[in-house]
Amino acid sequence: MANTVFESKASWAGGLKLNLQSRDHKWVVDEPQALGGTDQGPNPVELVLGGLASCVGVLVSLYAPAHKVELKDFQVFVEGDLDLDGFQELAPVRPGFSQIRYRVDIQTDSPKENVDSLLQHIERICPVKDTLSGVGVFSKNSNPSVAA
Repeated sequence: MANTVFESKASWAGGLKLNLQSRDHKWVVDEPQALGGTDQGPNPVELVLGGLASCVGVLVSLYAPAHKVELKDFQVFVEGDLDLDGFQELAPVRPGFSQIRYRVDIQTDSPKENVDSLLQHIERICPVKDTLSGVGVFSKNSNPSVAA
């Protein structure tokens, strides 16, 4: 398959709230009240964690049959450590996550070795995990528009 470009757009909705759109899907992003928002949606770092959780989840569903894992149910848990002083420039620490951890709990009667094989496969091929492991991110803002 050829490279595919995926896109998302964020439009300001006042305060710290944004309306996001990818293809025909729309959702709201906001900060919790403790960080100055109105808590009308997940914040950007929660979306990053949700992106990893959902990517792992899609892959569990997609590849379970190939690994002979019969799914009864599963959950993906993701957590990340973020020092808020970083993006607020209150201390010389990273503005992003210092570590992200995930766990997959699969309810199945399939053999443990099949489940282990499935989880190892997903760890190796997950696009979001791979992206979080070190892809370059570059701004394309060469001429930002400024309202007169």
